[in-house]
Amino acid sequence: MRAEWEPDELIGSWTPVEGDWKLIKNKSGATRQGFALMLKFYEIEGRFPAYSKKVPQVAII
Repeated sequence: MRAEWEPDELIGSWTPVEGDWKLIKNKSGATRQGFALMLKFYEIEGRFPAYSKKVPQVAII
């Protein structure tokens, strides 16, 4: 996973879209954010992260 992201790429890749919200909506709090990040990571990389540091910090904030 790359560490540097342009703002438009970051928004386009890491923002949940309508189909994502169907999966995310029944989660709450930190579980929702964690699930959303795992989902988007999977969409980008085709796998789940081995550990949390693999997810770019800019995607979390």
